[in-house]
Amino acid sequence: MEINNANKASQVRLAYAFVPVLVVLSVTVIYWGNFSTNLMWLFGGIAVLLIYVAVAVLFGNNFVIIFVGPDKVIVRYKALWPIRTDNNSIEIDASEFAGYEITKTRFRTNLTVFKNTPGGVAKYPNVCINLLDDEQIEKIKRAFAILETIKKKSN
Repeated sequence: MEINNANKASQVRLAYAFVPVLVVLSVTVIYWGNFSTNLMWLFGGIAVLLIYVAVAVLFGNNFVIIFVGPDKVIVRYKALWPIRTDNNSIEIDASEFAGYEITKTRFRTNLTVFKNTPGGVAKYPNVCINLLDDEQIEKIKRAFAILETIKKKSN
């Protein structure tokens, strides 16, 4: 079972790139259109950009592809910032899969995957899955439940 949020991610990525340009152009047109030395517009534009960055950091949206199969669990994700970000990947063999956790906070929904290692259970970093809808999250839960059932039967 594979789930991805490519459509919503592309819309968010476009907004992340478009909004700062729109704010800068608006402030420039207003400032130079008024031929004013009043810096209120400049400070207003900076304030809007700071609020925009704070909201983007708070939500921390990711492009996510999640594959849960009988032999592997793969989670690929990338932050949707307009600047360059790294592609990240979590790959776990089904025999090493130790569980998962979906947590909801006020602004984020995170997926955490666990892996059995010789030293104990390893916890991978949280992956923000805000852009997935409720139906997709339920599919992920069902796929992980099926994988856990397969693991129990094979042991």
